[in-house]
Amino acid sequence: MKYHQPILLDEVIRLFDPQKNQVYFDATLGHGGHTIPLLKSGATVFGLDADSNNLVLATKRITDLNLSTNFHPLKGNFSRLKSIWKKNINQPLDGLLFDLGLSNSQQLSQNRGFSFNDQFSLDMRLDPIHQHLTAENIINTASEEDLFDIFSKISQERYSRPLAQKIINRRQQEPIKSGLRLAEIIRSFYKDRKVTCPHDPATKIFLALRITVNNELKNLNKALEISLKIVKPKGRVIVITFHSGEDRLVKNFLRNSGLKSQRLSPSMDEVSTNPLSRSAHLRSYTIN
Repeated sequence: MKYHQPILLDEVIRLFDPQKNQVYFDATLGHGGHTIPLLKSGATVFGLDADSNNLVLATKRITDLNLSTNFHPLKGNFSRLKSIWKKNINQPLDGLLFDLGLSNSQQLSQNRGFSFNDQFSLDMRLDPIHQHLTAENIINTASEEDLFDIFSKISQERYSRPLAQKIINRRQQEPIKSGLRLAEIIRSFYKDRKVTCPHDPATKIFLALRITVNNELKNLNKALEISLKIVKPKGRVIVITFHSGEDRLVKNFLRNSGLKSQRLSPSMDEVSTNPLSRSAHLRSYTIN
C-alpha cells in the first residue's frame, strides 16, 4: 500500500513541538502521515476523518507501527468538531490540525469521482453514506447561473460563463456521469479556444465541485470558530490549504479574531519530490 505523503510535515512537527502526555486533534486524519510523528513523541492523538476508507487505512497503519495505544480514530466531519470533541475528549487541546487536501487514494480512486481519469463516477462526496448531493447532480441539473457562481466564486475560473454554457450543451446531448467525461469536456473547451494552462484545465473545476459538494468552506469557517473554544491558551492551530479561497477564508478569520499567524509554503525540495504540495500554504496561530 502506498500511503499518502504528508505535506509540510517537518514544519507541522516543528510548530507543534509535541511532548509526552499532550493531546492533539488531527481533524483531517487521511492516512495518518501527520499523526504518526505526534504519536511517536508520546502524545495522545484523536484522528478524525469523514472518509471511512481513510480511517481504516490510517488505523491499520498506526497499529502495524505499534503506536495505537494513544491513538483514537473518530468518524465524522470537522463541521461537527465541537460536539465530537465534547463527546470524546472534553479537555483543552494542545494542538489542532487541518490538512484540507485529498489523500492520494481518494484522488486516484476509480469510483469516487475525484479523479480526472475516473471512468465510473462523478460523485466527490467525502462521506457517501451521510451526504446526498453529488458532483454528478450539480453538473447535470444546475442552472447556467449556478454553475457560473460555483466556477467563478470558488475557483476563479476566467471562462466560467462559456464553460458553464458548454457543459449544459453537452449534458443536453448526454448526461455527464464520470470524472473522465467531464475532464474531456473541459479540456476540449480550452483546446477549442487555443488556450494553454500550466496545469490540467480541469483542475479548478474539479476543485470547485468538490468544495461545493462537501460544503468545505462553510465547514472550515465553523471549525475555525470552534478552535478558539477547545484549544488551550498558548495551544496551536495549524491549517494547510490548497486553494486561494481556503487561504483567504483562514486569513480573514485570523484578522477578524485579532490573531497573528505564520504563513509557510513548501520548500523547492518538497515540491520536486511531492508535486501535490505545490499549491499548499500553511497558516499557524496560537490561542490567546
